[in-house]
Amino acid sequence: MHPNRPTPVSFTISRRRLLRAAAGSAALLAGPAAVRATDGPLSDFRLAAEFEPQQAVWLGYDAGHEALTSQLAAALLPHVTLKLMLRDGAALEQATALLRPLGSPAQSVQYMVEPAAAFFLRDMAVFAAGPAGRLGVVDFRWNDYGMPAWCRRRHAGDERRTAACSVVADPRRDGVELAIARHAGASLHESELYMEGGGVEVNGRGTLIANAALYATRNPGRSRAELQKHLLQLPGIRHVIWLPEGLAEDPHLRGTITGRYVGWGTGGHTDEFVRFADPSTVLLAWPDDDEAARHPVARLNRQRMQRCWDVLSRSTDQDGRRLRLLKVPMPRTIERALFLSAAADPTWSTGWTAGYFPAREKRREGDRVIQVATASYLNHVVANGVVVLPGFVEHGTPRARQERVRKVYEQAFPGREIVFVDAISAHWVGGGPHCATLSEPRVRG
Repeated sequence: MHPNRPTPVSFTISRRRLLRAAAGSAALLAGPAAVRATDGPLSDFRLAAEFEPQQAVWLGYDAGHEALTSQLAAALLPHVTLKLMLRDGAALEQATALLRPLGSPAQSVQYMVEPAAAFFLRDMAVFAAGPAGRLGVVDFRWNDYGMPAWCRRRHAGDERRTAACSVVADPRRDGVELAIARHAGASLHESELYMEGGGVEVNGRGTLIANAALYATRNPGRSRAELQKHLLQLPGIRHVIWLPEGLAEDPHLRGTITGRYVGWGTGGHTDEFVRFADPSTVLLAWPDDDEAARHPVARLNRQRMQRCWDVLSRSTDQDGRRLRLLKVPMPRTIERALFLSAAADPTWSTGWTAGYFPAREKRREGDRVIQVATASYLNHVVANGVVVLPGFVEHGTPRARQERVRKVYEQAFPGREIVFVDAISAHWVGGGPHCATLSEPRVRG
């Protein structure tokens, strides 16, 4: 989320990445179109905003998130083509059975099998729009949500354990961008930055909002000036607005928020707290006064969002025009008690051990902690005539507050249908509806 524009740079597909991705996934060779390297300046392409017309929305599929996938498909199908990327034949069968009750609209869903596919497809790629109907995909580097930085914090002073912890769990995911580009018939633009799509928020006209804390954890050792130089080399980006940090309940991977409160997050993806609604309108998450007074995590959120508000209120777009800011009420803080256990299954959001925390925090097995869900209305999906938001009435948020949110969105997205879905399965692991989708822009031929 970040600002001066250097000479345009042309990114190409390196032979190293092609070979690595192809070796990791045979399905990459089965795409309907060849991947094209860009052979001209990036000024020919631009990162498109999600409020612009879309050709398709991509979805992933994973056990434990079936209800969310079904709700997203039902809300989106009347407005946009859906493309499901699935890991294998078993997932394909399960997904088709899941969507069958939707009736005839489900027959238009496009399916593709890709062994490296992830449920949170949003983080795997970012689409760019080019001239003459051309699509591009930005290929950010992948380090498993900044796993090396988290491991250094977790095992401070122990280089052996830090190195073992830092191994990327699924290296095939470094090739998902190439698979997406092949299936979409898009060119691939390489970036030197480590980042996920959930941390890339643009207005489609050249402005990008970036979370400084997030980019620092993904790219340790790089100065703000160096990070900005690479951001300004992304397709069409001319201006960067840097915000200091994201939501407190969105910590970097598993970690302490404050006191006994812990969370599992991304470290500050922008799609949790700040979004463009049009080229000059910015939505910002905002805890209610009573919530900030009642809950220590909400209090931290208010302090952080106030600092972001202060920056945004002084900021302009790429043409020097002031931004219009709208505050979006946050839901009531969602929490649950957990006990740390060495026997916990780490594949589940309820499986926590004392080993996730730095030794200086003195956590012990058997300790009771309170996990806070990464829950925000800003993790919404915009697709042509609809905006799909996570809903929280079933999880303790007063209906009147959610109706206030609806009114803000009706103001920000006039003429679009507003739909709420239950995404709690994703919120416990730092995600939401937006994370589970990938927006493919409609490009003019």
